[in-house]
Amino acid sequence: MEETVNFKKQREIGSILSDIFKFIRLNWKPLLGLIIKITGPALLIMLGAYVFYMQSMMSGFGILESIGTLDGFSSQMILPFLVMILAGTVYYALLNGVVLHYIKSYIKNYGVVNKDEVSAGVKKDFWKLIGTSFLVGLIVGVGTMFCVIPGIYFGVVLSVAYAVIIFEEKEVSDTISYCFNLVKDEWWITFATFLVVFVLYYFIMIIFQMPQYIYFFIKAFTAGQEISADPASMFDWVYITLTTIGMVFQYIFYSIIVIATAFVYFNLNEKKNFTGTLETIDSIGKQHE
Repeated sequence: MEETVNFKKQREIGSILSDIFKFIRLNWKPLLGLIIKITGPALLIMLGAYVFYMQSMMSGFGILESIGTLDGFSSQMILPFLVMILAGTVYYALLNGVVLHYIKSYIKNYGVVNKDEVSAGVKKDFWKLIGTSFLVGLIVGVGTMFCVIPGIYFGVVLSVAYAVIIFEEKEVSDTISYCFNLVKDEWWITFATFLVVFVLYYFIMIIFQMPQYIYFFIKAFTAGQEISADPASMFDWVYITLTTIGMVFQYIFYSIIVIATAFVYFNLNEKKNFTGTLETIDSIGKQHE
């Protein structure tokens, strides 16, 4: 009998963390394959826009030196920046869709994932995921603009929005209010869980971004005079390449956060609705019939 992870039960922070990495250990190959297949185009567009953005920034330093204005500098950077934002929004929506539909299929089929089912689910919910991305971004962004604390509060509450869209199959308009009901009285434990997960994610990212940091500091010490004369020389193609590779790992490993949202959602849902408990009781009753 293959080892599986039961999502539909209450967990403490420690159990959530251990089960996140247990789930990754058991499923990383097929999950990674689906992530690359479905989110790959959006990721490539985002990385291409980043490279073009950095290239524009490097050439922009030359424009500033030659004409002394920001007009040419800013005009070259606006388009790639906007493309990065749009491609990033699509990527994160697709990433959430792939990972959460993978988990949905995993639960439905008792540990066996139907890849066609995942792809069809992502396609079906694509526009709802995009709409959720913009709506959550708007709410959290406005909350952050007025004061950082409301932004953090809304960010924690709406962290399970994608999970509600996929597991509850709700519309975008109903998802926001449902998130508030779900996280009510459980905000601090939800915040603490995501804080720990994000800290772990941050340290993992440092490992993969270490080459670009090492190169940056080595070049800063060995080419100090050259950099002082031409700041753009700091951002050469070696640095951009290393940064781009680091970004690939950063965006793919963000799936850890998405998996965490699934565990948090089911933990909250179990506390509020006892769904998993009722299903277990029902299955036991059927076995005895």
